[in-house]
Amino acid sequence: MKVFWTPSLVLLYLLFGAIGSMGQGIRVESAYYGSRDGVGVNVTGRIQRFADYGEPFRVSNETLRIDPAPNRPKILTVVYYVDGRRISETVPEGEVFYFRNGGYAHHGPEEYRPDIRIIRAIYGTRGRYVDVTGIVRDRVRDRISFTVSNDTFGVDPFPGQVKRLKIYYIRGDERREKEYGEGDSVRIW
Repeated sequence: MKVFWTPSLVLLYLLFGAIGSMGQGIRVESAYYGSRDGVGVNVTGRIQRFADYGEPFRVSNETLRIDPAPNRPKILTVVYYVDGRRISETVPEGEVFYFRNGGYAHHGPEEYRPDIRIIRAIYGTRGRYVDVTGIVRDRVRDRISFTVSNDTFGVDPFPGQVKRLKIYYIRGDERREKEYGEGDSVRIW
């Protein structure tokens, strides 16, 4: 039997594919972007589009396509549901917003730990640092341990000097920071 791909059949196939890929199980109840003194706008629809794909994004006027309080620092407050859990998070302008995936690292009741969100990671010494946030974020997300080295980060910000890696992150609702020396093994999850 021959299968004929008519334009309507192709469209139907693409529609079901898109629906299947959407919905990481995140439903945004409300999203507000503005200054702390109450000048702001509702951005629920825009944030839901990011949530549909579980995409992290930088909180900025450009990303959200509006500046509700010019020349004032702003925050984004999002209330959303994941797997039946209601989560409320506030992220300042300039930082990256990550949707929690709804899960926690479950290896047993004694290892119940909230997800980790890498805020910033820098590598170097004596005022010569490079931003390695993306590399560290990818390794932590994929649960890959790594060694602090020029090879790992693909750069030597201060040749001939011993460097350090500083990681700023959030676990659950608590901000933390860790520092590692060159040659140290890193495992955060």
